[in-house]
This record gives sequence, C-alpha cells and structure tokens, in this order.
Amino acid sequence: MGRFIYDSTLTVTLDDLLLSHLQAVVGAKFRLQQSFYFSWGYPANTGETRTTIWLTPGISVQFHYRTARTPALDRDRISALLAQANSPNGLVLVID
Repeated sequence: MGRFIYDSTLTVTLDDLLLSHLQAVVGAKFRLQQSFYFSWGYPANTGETRTTIWLTPGISVQFHYRTARTPALDRDRISALLAQANSPNGLVLVID
C-alpha cells in the first residue's frame, strides 16, 4: 500500500496500482493548470465516511509507493478517472 499526501498534512493509504493511476490523472490535470475535487469514501462497515479535498496545482501533493516496481497503467481506467475528475462532483474513489 502506498500513500497519497496532500499539503504535507493529509495522508491517504491506497493500493500502489490505484495510486499510480491517480498520479497519472493528477499530473494530466495539473499540466493543464486545472483544479478539481477529489473525494474518497470507505466501505460502510469501517465506520469511516467520506472526505473531499480541492486539488489545485498550487498545493503540494506527494505519491509514495510501497514497491519500487512501476505498475502498468490501464489507459481505459485513466480515461474513466479523468472523465470523472472533469465532472462537477470531481474524482470519487472508494477505498477498501
């Protein structure tokens, strides 16, 4: 499991494969100087709810991977995540 770190204050644990796809989406949006909402939720049985942040190129984000191996990216998955990030609700993930 890797970590997505937002503004050095918020850390989200994600599977390395999902994290690599998130990095591709964030990188694509930031290259275009685009900001967007990023939300994640947890399964109902965990007692956690949902968190939403505003991702903007001016705020530091970090991607820390557990493994050194770079996972293969799925273009269809990236396209779907980008389409969601471009929607009014932004990118929404459910974390197991």
